[in-house]
Amino acid sequence: MPRPSLAIVTGANGNLGSAVVARLTAAGYRVARVERNVMHLAEEFDCELDLRDRASVTRAFSEAARRAGPLHAVVHTVGAFRGGAGLLETDDADYAELFQVNAMTSLHVLQAAFAVMQPQREGSIAVVCSRDANGGTAGHAAYAASKAAQLRIVESAAAEARSFGVRVNAILPGTMDTPQNRAALPDADRSTWLSLRDVAEVLTYLVSPAAAAVSGQALVL
Repeated sequence: MPRPSLAIVTGANGNLGSAVVARLTAAGYRVARVERNVMHLAEEFDCELDLRDRASVTRAFSEAARRAGPLHAVVHTVGAFRGGAGLLETDDADYAELFQVNAMTSLHVLQAAFAVMQPQREGSIAVVCSRDANGGTAGHAAYAASKAAQLRIVESAAAEARSFGVRVNAILPGTMDTPQNRAALPDADRSTWLSLRDVAEVLTYLVSPAAAAVSGQALVL
């Protein structure tokens, strides 16, 4: 009997990451969960990694594929948000941190996934970006710039991946219904907020065989 398809989910202990893990598991995937600086794969192994370090991410993805591969799907949910400060109040450290977490971790995940998927000539990757990638707003320069950089990396990766049969897509969600957003925005109109289940459903679709014709897209949710 063939082994279930392997998927890797980053930020698997977060609000959205947990929902994605649950949805992929329900869809029959074996899920390797990246939680903080460790990748967990059921009871089989734990592997240390740092998403800010390309070499450690590449090693972890390679080990997961070696033990449980081939690697069919990667969902990258890790990101950071800081907003509210104007250009004069935003220091270089805020820009550096947001670019590191939003753009560079995405780059490292894509590089690690490509290293595994290119030789097997199959696989799909979905990256959680943001609507702010499409335009800057007052008080969000650092965040919007980091998300724009992230999306440009994803778009370029998608264009390269077509040549070896791998699909790469992004989603650009609006405000998601999380405990943190409820606490931060107690008076907001939640009728337009996205449920984590719905976002996880879209991500699961994008990495599934059902989305075989979808690549290089940035879906606004």
